[in-house]
Amino acid sequence: MESTDNNPKYRSEMICSDSLYLQEFEAKEKIDRRGGRFFSGTRIKSFTVPLLYRMLEHAPRPIVMLPIRLSIFILRLLYWWPQNPISLSCEYICILAKKKGYAHDPRHIYNKFLSNALEATKTLANLYHDGIESAADHIQCTVDDTRMMNKLIGEYGGAIIAVPHNFGSLLSALKMNREFPFILITKNSSTIERTKIAIDVFERMETTILMVRGGNPFQLSRTLFSILKSGKSVAATLDSLDTSSNRIEVQMFGEAMGFSPWAAKIAVRMRVPVIPTYFSSCNDQIVVNFGKPLLAESVEESIQHYVSFFEENILKDPASWGFLGDKKWRRTLREASRNI
Repeated sequence: MESTDNNPKYRSEMICSDSLYLQEFEAKEKIDRRGGRFFSGTRIKSFTVPLLYRMLEHAPRPIVMLPIRLSIFILRLLYWWPQNPISLSCEYICILAKKKGYAHDPRHIYNKFLSNALEATKTLANLYHDGIESAADHIQCTVDDTRMMNKLIGEYGGAIIAVPHNFGSLLSALKMNREFPFILITKNSSTIERTKIAIDVFERMETTILMVRGGNPFQLSRTLFSILKSGKSVAATLDSLDTSSNRIEVQMFGEAMGFSPWAAKIAVRMRVPVIPTYFSSCNDQIVVNFGKPLLAESVEESIQHYVSFFEENILKDPASWGFLGDKKWRRTLREASRNI
């Protein structure tokens, strides 16, 4: 591993791993990061993620879980804090869910959200302390869904799996990788250290990944086309809001919302189906739910298909959706709930 970037504002390092589809990846980070807010999410993650990783590697499981349990305990006590962003998101999503016939209690969703975060951390600890089998035992994928995925991949040469940011999304890749040909598309972190940590997690999960942040768009497209011609499925998280000029707007929660079209464009061009998913956390189990596959005629049709599936399952099971803690989505949920 060595620095390869001549730009004095950035440092870079070439990382090699068998979990990387291309076998190597050049990770970059800004050298001077003092411009951001002190308590920004990026700064918090830059401290907490490496700390948790070192504990997973070297500390006994009770020690690893102690600060996590303490954090969850404190967050439970903070439910009634008027500016608690997670509790506000829970209130907004419950208003939206009520319109669709779901009677959720915001406090119950809030506590279940925290419990799901705790259980996901436990499963990750199982992966590090007891190995891949102990983590795989907590993930459920039906025989019918496995058969469907293998049939689609065989018939079309590939498939795209649309994934939301559920607590169980990451670890479910471990199970899907065992059941059918599978590659996970993921963005690397904004720091080299956290990128290395992510790659180590995927190595332990025995899952092949293609990292896409900062890469050449043309080269990445060619790589994805090659993967989808080789009898494999690719999975990517597609529920992030997009405000760029390239966004495609579709309906979600009764509002027009923008999403990145890259996956849908590839699916339409390659004539491969898109299969939406949702990963429900049920105590210490993660249940993989597959939606109906769609061979779309247009990019808009493809995006609306998987976004509608996300919406249906979020309203049914909001506590499994990690983006209840996302700032952009909180503002969006607030506006949507006010317009009912």
